[in-house]
Amino acid sequence: MTKPKSPTSMRARSSLWLPLLLMVGGLLFAGCGATAPVVQSVSGPDTLETNESGTFEATINQEADEPVTYTWNFGDGSTGSGLLANHSYSSTGQYSIRFQASNEGGSDSDTISVRVVQPPQPASITSVNASPNPVDEGETVRFSSNVQGDSPVSYSWNFGDGSSSMSQSPTHTYEEPGQYTARLRASNNVGEDTRTVTVRVNRVLPEVCTTISELSSAFFEGNSSTLTDEARNNLQENADVLSQCPNLSVQIEGFAAPGERNEQSLSTDRAEAVAAFYRDNGVPGSRIMTSGQGQVEGVTTKKGGTRQYRRADSIPQREGDGM
Repeated sequence: MTKPKSPTSMRARSSLWLPLLLMVGGLLFAGCGATAPVVQSVSGPDTLETNESGTFEATINQEADEPVTYTWNFGDGSTGSGLLANHSYSSTGQYSIRFQASNEGGSDSDTISVRVVQPPQPASITSVNASPNPVDEGETVRFSSNVQGDSPVSYSWNFGDGSSSMSQSPTHTYEEPGQYTARLRASNNVGEDTRTVTVRVNRVLPEVCTTISELSSAFFEGNSSTLTDEARNNLQENADVLSQCPNLSVQIEGFAAPGERNEQSLSTDRAEAVAAFYRDNGVPGSRIMTSGQGQVEGVTTKKGGTRQYRRADSIPQREGDGM
């Protein structure tokens, strides 16, 4: 006959099974949970130029259960996704970049920073000036410019007359009249630029060149267009003035006296004789104009008796004042 188990024995066995059941249940529950991601590294450029695209990359533990969500926050209001992301910044500054990986088991994050700077600026000339311009020969000209770009900037001036300077704002004196092209080359470590300015240098004229209003006339023998010694002396004075005054040209008008033969052709020949004398004495032909006026009519203001009709007048014409 089997004895019935005592209540004490049954309570002892129950106390042994309960911890065992709890341990097995905990193991089964743990086996059903997702493994959370762990961010192992986040990398990217330390410095970027504005509008330059940078590549950012992250790695996590391989044991993290899928699906895993990857989120980038670039610090300028923009976001991205994936373990690899590209981004550019439109403004300079220091930005903090946060990467986060998350799944059903949890999440992890890490941050890095990037400094955004302006790209290198090559030298660029926005303007170049010369003052005064135009200028008289022997007068000092000051050159200046407006140059943009990263420092340091070097300057190289060529003044167009064989002279040069490395100064930023040089001065220069032109010794001869003419038109000169001054050239500036500005350069720095990332580029260079060139620009020119034209400088007009005027000749300094003797006072006579701006004040003279009348030149001497040449007088001829009857029916002749040959220059006399007296005429040559008068014309030499005229030629000296015209040679030193490039602002003057001359209008030559030939005349014939009443009774002379072939008045029109004679007056023309007399004007041409004076023009030839001027050309032979260094006056450019481009500054000489001639006309035959034929026979003199009326009373002339020229002095010299009857010979006043047998003459050629040299009338000065000055540039810019209507003479």
